[in-house]
Amino acid sequence: MKQKAADIKKMTENNRYKRQVKRYENWKMHHAVLTAAAIMFLMAGCGKEQEKPELPGGAYISDENTGDEAGDAMLDKNVPESEGQKEEVRNDNLQTYEEPSHVQDAGQLQTDGTWQNQTYMLEVPAGGRRLTESELKEYTNWVQEKSNYGFLLSDWENPTQINLFEVFYSGAGISHAGTEEQIQAFLNRYGQEELYTDFLVMDKADVNAFLAEKVGLSYEELLAKGNTSIEGIFYPETDSFCLEAGDTNYCMFICTDGVLNAEGTIVTLYFEGDYWVSKCETRVNIAGGTKSIIGNHIMEGSILDEVNEPVEEPSCLIDENVLNNPQFDANASAVENDYVTGDWSMITKEALQGTWYHHPKSEGESPRYDVALKFDGDNAAVYYPSVDFYAEEYYEWDVIDRSDRGLCPELAIYFRETKDAPLAWYILGISEDRSYFWCNGEVFYRQ
Repeated sequence: MKQKAADIKKMTENNRYKRQVKRYENWKMHHAVLTAAAIMFLMAGCGKEQEKPELPGGAYISDENTGDEAGDAMLDKNVPESEGQKEEVRNDNLQTYEEPSHVQDAGQLQTDGTWQNQTYMLEVPAGGRRLTESELKEYTNWVQEKSNYGFLLSDWENPTQINLFEVFYSGAGISHAGTEEQIQAFLNRYGQEELYTDFLVMDKADVNAFLAEKVGLSYEELLAKGNTSIEGIFYPETDSFCLEAGDTNYCMFICTDGVLNAEGTIVTLYFEGDYWVSKCETRVNIAGGTKSIIGNHIMEGSILDEVNEPVEEPSCLIDENVLNNPQFDANASAVENDYVTGDWSMITKEALQGTWYHHPKSEGESPRYDVALKFDGDNAAVYYPSVDFYAEEYYEWDVIDRSDRGLCPELAIYFRETKDAPLAWYILGISEDRSYFWCNGEVFYRQ
């Protein structure tokens, strides 16, 4: 279903990466559209006056029927305020371990290093032992390092299951400022004009060295084994991984219990976290005097909800055949490249019932700025990927007669649950057989 829409909206398997990409798309839409909208609020009607900034695909944010909230012409459509506008600031700086109150209150430390009355205790392996208090502090300090804590933010038994996006989200201690070329490649990919948060770059060579040290495999080897969790942030033109990020996934972990195996090579640690992960068991190989995480099991935490919650793809309200194979059979050559007015009395809601498709010829074969509109009675669905509409819900709509001002009709789609500042096209005419309508050279063909 809706293969073209799915291609445009394709994101990685990682849910938080999906959220980040969506945030980039929304930032792109809001930044570009709000800028255009601010200019277009002064725009009136159609005619030659409309040779002003418009949205890709020929639409405008209308100034018709606007109220006091007109300046909010295209507010965040998909991201709640807490996610799209506010970020909880967290301290990424490594701090010396201090015994937290919940650990201090857990009970009395026993001579064997265990906590009396502790609610969760690891089983000591045969011939092994429980870690001492000083060892627990050592592992607490160790896991807080940027190069380590990200491995605790996914549930995995082998390296192919590691969510590498979590590992590298805050740079993993190997990131650096981007070059102009790297920044521009990132901006080009997301259609942004500027950076909005911290910009992190990790050279592929550094990523390979890091992964070889931590898990014994290179990025290419992990990718070949099916781990695609950072494929979406790789830029082959600069041979680097780039992303905008804050410290929103940093999680403070406290090691409250740990056991060592009889060979003295593997420790199993119990961590309590303060954010995405609340409780987890982590296995670490310490053979040879180094520490290498070899598995992590998340027992409790909000991150499990993201992993386990099914990602529901809303149904597209426009038939997939229209999106994949739009028809442009009608002869609209008389109006395609010129300012031509038709009989405005023919432009009515009844005349526009059905599905219409527009492809800007200036874009060649690219579908990025294509628009599909479906009108079913009083319901309108909009497929408009360049500004983040995928025909997943119906909106109220209308055709506004403005002939008393000498202006052509306005097709208004009220996507904001209000009639303020609708998504609008100014229709100059419709063919007698209703096979196409046009908006100053932008032709929509009936499907």
